[in-house]
Amino acid sequence: MMLMGMQKQDSKKTLSNYHLDQQAGRYDLANMIILHEYPLSMVDDMGFKKFYNTISPSFNVVSKRIIKRDIMKMYEVQKEKSMKMLSKN
Repeated sequence: MMLMGMQKQDSKKTLSNYHLDQQAGRYDLANMIILHEYPLSMVDDMGFKKFYNTISPSFNVVSKRIIKRDIMKMYEVQKEKSMKMLSKN
């Protein structure tokens, strides 16, 4: 169990439990790669691995094959939403 940094809540400082959401992290990583047009290979770079280990050692970054699959799933979901919206018009 990890503690999350102090947060102001009704002008009081508190500590709370931190829960790592692996799925949300993978989604955000895939989204970052899409938005900034980073190469998929960045997830295998030594500098990137050092960075995420410093930030959160318990986060498991996936391989470029898996992040590609995540990106393709995101694409399919967005494509389906777009097609539904177009069919309504």
